[in-house]
Amino acid sequence: MQLGRWLASGIAAVGAVLPALFWLLPALLGHRAPTFRDQGDFFYPLKLYTAARLRAGDFPLWNPLSGTGEPWLANGQSGPFYPPTLFFLLPSAALAGGLFLLFHYAVAAWGARRFLKEESLSEAGALFGAAAFAASGFAASLSVYWNHFGAWAWVPGIAALARSGLPRRSGVVALGCLVGLQAMAGSPEVTAATVVLSIALAIRPRGEFPEPLAPPPRSRRYLRLAAGMALGLSLAGWVLVPMGELAAHSDRRQPLPAAERESGALGLADAGSVLGFTPASFGGSYLATLFLPPFALVAVAAAFREPVRRDLAVVLAALALLGIVLAAAAPPGLWLRALPPLDRIRYPAKGLVFTSFAVAMLSGLGVDTLRFAPGDSRSRAVLGILAVVALVLAAAMPLPFPARLSCAVGAAAIGLCAVGFGGRPAAGAALAGIAAAALVAACGLSLRALPTFAGEAALARCPEPVAALSGVAGRVVTPPMSALWGWVLRDGRFDERMLERQREALLGYTNLTCRVPTVRTASPLPTAAAAVIASSVGAAQDALPAGAASGRALWTPFPPARLPSRQVGDFFRAPLAPYRPRLSYVRGYAVEPDPDRAWSRVASGSVDLTREVLLDRHPIPDPGPGDSHPMLLARLAEEAPERLVAEVTASYGGLLVLTDVFYPGWIAEEDGRPLPILRADGFFRAVALPAGTHRVVFRYRPISVALGGALSAIATLVLAGLWYSGEPVGKRRA
Repeated sequence: MQLGRWLASGIAAVGAVLPALFWLLPALLGHRAPTFRDQGDFFYPLKLYTAARLRAGDFPLWNPLSGTGEPWLANGQSGPFYPPTLFFLLPSAALAGGLFLLFHYAVAAWGARRFLKEESLSEAGALFGAAAFAASGFAASLSVYWNHFGAWAWVPGIAALARSGLPRRSGVVALGCLVGLQAMAGSPEVTAATVVLSIALAIRPRGEFPEPLAPPPRSRRYLRLAAGMALGLSLAGWVLVPMGELAAHSDRRQPLPAAERESGALGLADAGSVLGFTPASFGGSYLATLFLPPFALVAVAAAFREPVRRDLAVVLAALALLGIVLAAAAPPGLWLRALPPLDRIRYPAKGLVFTSFAVAMLSGLGVDTLRFAPGDSRSRAVLGILAVVALVLAAAMPLPFPARLSCAVGAAAIGLCAVGFGGRPAAGAALAGIAAAALVAACGLSLRALPTFAGEAALARCPEPVAALSGVAGRVVTPPMSALWGWVLRDGRFDERMLERQREALLGYTNLTCRVPTVRTASPLPTAAAAVIASSVGAAQDALPAGAASGRALWTPFPPARLPSRQVGDFFRAPLAPYRPRLSYVRGYAVEPDPDRAWSRVASGSVDLTREVLLDRHPIPDPGPGDSHPMLLARLAEEAPERLVAEVTASYGGLLVLTDVFYPGWIAEEDGRPLPILRADGFFRAVALPAGTHRVVFRYRPISVALGGALSAIATLVLAGLWYSGEPVGKRRA
């Protein structure tokens, strides 16, 4: 008997992960890499570049290859110290991607099951809710965006701890660890949503606390919740502090344009995708589908029938509604997204993090309600009618027959429970188990075609014409991502040929694959300099600003309108002029303290790039008059991501200009003596040098990384101390 219960519990524990395992089999067993949407051109190059740096023993603080350089640790999606990133150290990139995704699906299912089991749900109810969370269309769609998906997976585990009231010290430690891991995944939006969700669930914690500890007072519950959250965020300080510094120097200092902010908002027609009727022009361009079998929504409705858990059901319903409002294209969501800080967040559909969690938990609660709280004849009739509607929808959905059959079986099981058969112990257990199994099967079969895969070798393959660009004496300029994406997407198939087109076009972060330096960056949080430069270049790829940022060659699939070019396969390569080399030495300068105005002057062509540079202040020493017979030698003697060495021999004083972005943390030294770094042309770096021979070393030593690392170390010690000290002796109840 005990063995049977253990077996049932084990099956229920892994059941919710079976759809994801089914979806990911090509990656886990067939050396096929998941490539749908952003995976092939953004996340794989990003993770593999980070893993290569780690494998080489580097501390990946800076990426010199994109957007005139950018802080890499501050790009939370790179995640060098987020534990699942270690999967990408495996020799098989396809297997690494599959394991990365499967790990997060498993974490999501574990957290959802734990939340429901701690509400005293049956194995079938917990499996139903966990599958509704970890195997839904929202989960499968979000898995394309690895940072948001990773953070989303930790939501239910954190929610379970918040809901517990944290009566024990170990709960505070566990909360700190989970919040820290979630924050390390690199999605500040999802982490912020989890904080809101946790506070809502902590207002009315779960029932009685077991002996020997008495339930903590309300003020202590809030204090422990705040302490756990603070420790978790501090644990992730190594990424959050640099990310905060980047945000302060990024384009997010200002609200996003309305069109960019509203992209991906959901309209009323998009609600049909929940039932499998995805419109041809799905408004949720950020998500592929929101599918959840209709009978799961019947279980959601049943959750409100049980008075014991009605308070929890109401809180979950409010959270579900909040997510819908935040994601909706219509007011009040439209109005809310015009307010800070929501006016700085892309893709409103991420608000459905609230809804996906709340609906899944309500569905699990509803299954047990149908079994153990039969209700009156009116509620049974209403739920029975809803189950019949779900059965009709199962027959009409545009899904493969096995998926529709699973939906029909689930609807029938839920309907029989709703009309009273679930009240009989044996029948109720069987029907709930059938409904849970049907949900697992329906999700697994319905969403099987969503993930797309390509051969593993295509991930690292660098097309020969693109490989030649790595030898360009300067940076490569490409069309805007919006223009390239249409050329690459074409037939909408994310296969090997599309991967090849992505790498040919240097789309996203694929420039990292071939180590090609580009003027543009794919960073979701670019520096203000990168954003302004990209905006200046815009659609006119042959404009001057690209050359001022060391743009030496234009690489485009579209014939240049005003430049001589030669065709290389499907692409056109054209030289750019005028052009400022990445390292140059000039004597002339003018002072313009405002970076935007300085760049505007450069972009207008009013600055001779070969003779003059705009500085934010007067240099010391001032170059002064030159030699009548000038002599100059300047070169990059050493070049590493976080260290560059320039050697200069000049018969006159001048300004050593480096067209890498001006950013906090970079220092310049000569023989151990610090040199002031001047802001050049608004966004770059320069140092003033007298006549003679010099060896100037540029190093990236950001204070934010040191502060963040210290914060993480302190949090680690505090959490370890709390865990090691054990639980205090509580007062026994009278």
